[in-house]
Amino acid sequence: MKFKGILTRCLILSLVFVLTPAVALADEEKDTGFEGWDEETEGDTKPKDGEDKETKTGDTATETKTTAPPVVKDSSKIKEEPRVGLDAKHPGGQEGLLPSVHTRYGSLALMGLFQTLFSSAMVNDNSAASETVGFTFQRARIILKGHLLTENLEYFFQGDAVNMASFALDMYVKYKYRGFSIRFGRFVPDFTYMLPRNKGDLAAVEHPIYLTFGAFGVWRQIGAEMGYQVSDELELKFGVFNGLMYEPNFINPLLVNMQMGVIEVGGATYNNYTDNNKAKDFMLRASYQVNRHLSLDLNFWLGMPVNSTGDEDNDIVIIGGPGAEFNNGKLHLISEFMFRVVSYGHDIDAVTSLALWAHAGYRFTDLIEGIFRVDWVEPNLDADDDMRLRLTTGAHLWIEEKHFRIMSNVFIELPLPDGNEIFGILIQAALTW
Repeated sequence: MKFKGILTRCLILSLVFVLTPAVALADEEKDTGFEGWDEETEGDTKPKDGEDKETKTGDTATETKTTAPPVVKDSSKIKEEPRVGLDAKHPGGQEGLLPSVHTRYGSLALMGLFQTLFSSAMVNDNSAASETVGFTFQRARIILKGHLLTENLEYFFQGDAVNMASFALDMYVKYKYRGFSIRFGRFVPDFTYMLPRNKGDLAAVEHPIYLTFGAFGVWRQIGAEMGYQVSDELELKFGVFNGLMYEPNFINPLLVNMQMGVIEVGGATYNNYTDNNKAKDFMLRASYQVNRHLSLDLNFWLGMPVNSTGDEDNDIVIIGGPGAEFNNGKLHLISEFMFRVVSYGHDIDAVTSLALWAHAGYRFTDLIEGIFRVDWVEPNLDADDDMRLRLTTGAHLWIEEKHFRIMSNVFIELPLPDGNEIFGILIQAALTW
């Protein structure tokens, strides 16, 4: 079968990518990053025998002068240097508000994110308008992160009190050595711009709709992801994961891969603790940082989920596309074009989907930012009346630059399958700590 040939080539390329940095490292000096962790630190040094442990006082005391302490500007008020592409904030990438613990053998930091949403949506059905209004506690996330033995070996845990299935969301360990990194566990892969980004930095209240409504998002996965810094500008990411449970047109990954546990959707039960994928899914991302403000990215995902009709051959899901992000602290521009092809293991035509989104934000002052966003999704090029277009505009108040924002978005989404439109208002209060 021609897909087996494709899979063989992908596996060969995967081995070449993994072994290349390993061979390069073998020729380098044989240190591992663990050197020195068992040595005495400055805080562990004890006085030598005969050394006076008491502070000298009286006539022999040295006269000291007192000076006024320097004025230190509140760091929470300082405008952050923007980061783009793979350098943009991941969960836990914010500046923590609470003191962290550092010992000889590791560190521990406690962080979190609280987000409350007010939403109002009205469907214009040309007769009687239906409206929904209410408050939602979107996220109540707790993060534990730090390092063990060496700063090269990191751990990360994230839970969400809104996650009623299990509380746990992400848990992984990551090891970094020179230009190479690898992490194992359950996490959101570095696929697309907004999927792995800190949820306090989505540039709007919600994700682009191609990740949610369009089902392009792969969401949380169990597996391994490797990174290699080829040069100062170019970084590569490669991942191997349990992958999609079923192809996205059968079940949206958002519904079964966001929370961890046994999930019920439409009367069916899905268990994402285990792997029903006879093969595995592969991810590749290339990120080229032209300068500190501009990043060009290319994403690719090869999925081989179980056929939803019971056919022996797996479905083949290919997702990918280019993107660009620019942010100089004043002007923020970001756009991605994505395609998806689902090929079935039997005599059914492949389904092709397309998506495009573009975002523009402008900081008029340190306090106020205006944004405009366009989302377009075509879930099936061969089907009628399933295209979705959303136009969003709004104002964001950066009340505390790094920690507290209030964002208001107004959107119109059209057309619905029945040819109607949705008018919506979203107001979010977000505290990052």
